[in-house]
Amino acid sequence: MASALRAFLYHQRDAGVMRTYFRLLFTLLWQPGASLRQLSQRAPVGLAAVVAFAVAAIYVPVTGVLAYYAQGGGLRIVDPPAGRPGLGPALISHLPGAAMSALLFVLFTTVLYVPFAILIANLFERRHSFSRSLRETFAPTAACALSCFSISLLVALLPAAVISWQGSQLSAGALVGYFVLLILIPVPIFAVLMTITLGTIFRIGRAAAAMTTLLSFLSLTCLPVLSQVFSFVCASPFLLLLLIFLLRERLGDLLSTQRARQAFKQNLEASTLNPADASAHYNLGLLYQQRGEFEAAEKSFRRAIEIDPSEVDANYQLGRMARVQGRLPEAIAHFETVVRQAPAHSQHEVWREIAHTYLEAKQYEDALAMIDRFLVERQSDAEGRYWRGQALAAVGRSSEAEAEMKSCIEAVRTSPAYKYRREQEWLKLAEQFLRERRA
Repeated sequence: MASALRAFLYHQRDAGVMRTYFRLLFTLLWQPGASLRQLSQRAPVGLAAVVAFAVAAIYVPVTGVLAYYAQGGGLRIVDPPAGRPGLGPALISHLPGAAMSALLFVLFTTVLYVPFAILIANLFERRHSFSRSLRETFAPTAACALSCFSISLLVALLPAAVISWQGSQLSAGALVGYFVLLILIPVPIFAVLMTITLGTIFRIGRAAAAMTTLLSFLSLTCLPVLSQVFSFVCASPFLLLLLIFLLRERLGDLLSTQRARQAFKQNLEASTLNPADASAHYNLGLLYQQRGEFEAAEKSFRRAIEIDPSEVDANYQLGRMARVQGRLPEAIAHFETVVRQAPAHSQHEVWREIAHTYLEAKQYEDALAMIDRFLVERQSDAEGRYWRGQALAAVGRSSEAEAEMKSCIEAVRTSPAYKYRREQEWLKLAEQFLRERRA
C-alpha cells in the first residue's frame, strides 16, 4: 500500500512538472521574458531535449516529404500518382531518417551551440572563467535553447503544412522559394528568443545579447562535421555506446551543479518554515538576488530583519539594492543601521557603499568623508580609489582626482592574478577617466 502511494505521488509530481513545462513552452509566444526566467530557474534539460526531438522529428517530414509530393503534382492520400506510394506510407518510411535528423539537431544544440553561446556571452561579461560559467549556466542555457528551438519549429509547422498542401498550385520556381522560406521561418523566432535568454541568464545588455546570438550562429559551420561524425558513430554499436557513455558522464557533471543549487534552494525554502530562523531567510534572499529576482530577495531580507532586528547582513544587502534602484535615502538608512551595529561590517565595505550612495545623491563632501574613512582601513582597494577620484573631480580638485585614478590603476596592476581579474573593471574605468581629462 505504501509503495503504491509513493508511486502515485511520483506520478503526480512528474505530471505536474510536464504540465508546468508545456505551459512555459507555449507562453514563450506572448510572455517570453517571464517564461524564460522560470525555465532558466527550473532548467528541465531532459524534458526540453525530449520535446525538441519530438517536434523536430515531426517538422522534418512536413517540410521535406510534403513539399516533395507537392512538387510532383499535389498531395493525394487516395489514388497517388503512378510510381509513388501514398502519403501515409511515405511519411512512415521517412520517420527513421527524420528521427536521426532530429537527434542530430538536439545533439548539436546541447554539445556545440550552447557551450559556444556561453563562451561568447562570457567574453561580454567576464565574471568568471569559461569553465566555471559553463558549469553554472549550462543547464539553464541548454533548457532555454532547446525550448526556443521547439517553439520556433512549432510556429513554423502550420505555414509549412499549408504551403505543402497548396504546393500543386504553385510553379516550380515559386515552390523552391517557399521551401527555402520554410527552412528560414524558425531562424528569426529562435534568434529573438535566444537574445532574451542570454540577456536573462547572463544579465548583459540587449545589444550584447543580440551580438552574442548572432555570433553563436557561427557554430553552425561545425554542423556538417558533426553530421559526418554522428553518421560514422551510429554505424558502429561499440562507438555509439562509447559516445553515449562519454556524453552521459560529461553532461552529468554539468547538470550536477544545477541540481545541487536547486536542492540547496529547496532546502532553504523548507528551512524558512521555521519562524525563528533569520539566517535561512537571509540566505534565500541571496539566492534570489543572484538570480535577479530582486522583489523576492527584498522580501526575504525584510523577513530576516523582522525575525532578528540585529541581522546586519540583511540590512547591508537591502541598502545595496536600494542604491542600485535609485532609492538613495532608503539606502542611507539601511547603511546607517549597519554602521550603528557593526562599523567594520564586510571588511569596512559598508563605508564604501555609503560613499557611493552619497556620490549618486551629489553630496560630494559627504562622499569624500565616507570614502576617506574606508581607505584608512583598505588603502589598496581599487574601487575605493576610483570613487574617491570621482568625488574629487566633482568638487573641482582635478589634479588630486587624476592622482587618485593613477593610484587606482597601480592598485589593480600590482594585485594578485585572482584579484586582478575581479578588479580589472576599475582599471579600465580609471584609464577612461584619464583619457577624457587629457582630451
